[in-house]
Amino acid sequence: MMMKLEQSSSDRLGFLVSGKLTDNDYKNFLIPQVRQALLHHDRIRLLFLLEGFRGWELQAAWDDLIFGLEINHRVERLAVLGSQEWERWMAQLAKPFTYGEIQFYQLNQLEQAWQWIDQQPAVVGNAG
Repeated sequence: MMMKLEQSSSDRLGFLVSGKLTDNDYKNFLIPQVRQALLHHDRIRLLFLLEGFRGWELQAAWDDLIFGLEINHRVERLAVLGSQEWERWMAQLAKPFTYGEIQFYQLNQLEQAWQWIDQQPAVVGNAG
């Protein structure tokens, strides 16, 4: 199951994720929410709060892979919050394959994760 977090805005979307994700969760909830944001913004930031998350059904895992590849270059930052070591490992494993930045946080660090999501990237270059 997925639920949109109330702290979300038009270009920063947060989702509570619990149980085992299904094809329906992607096709009728997550994908339309993200596509709507991408209609109005070139880049977005995502936060996933994993509480009682038990993985994906096979079709949902495929949906996640395909949709992730489609939007990868438009996700500027991705925060994943969880309590299991395999969730941290999953976030670390995704880093080399992800265009944007990824950070993992413990469940009790929701405020810090939103602060990181909201930070502007450092500007690199010459000052005149």
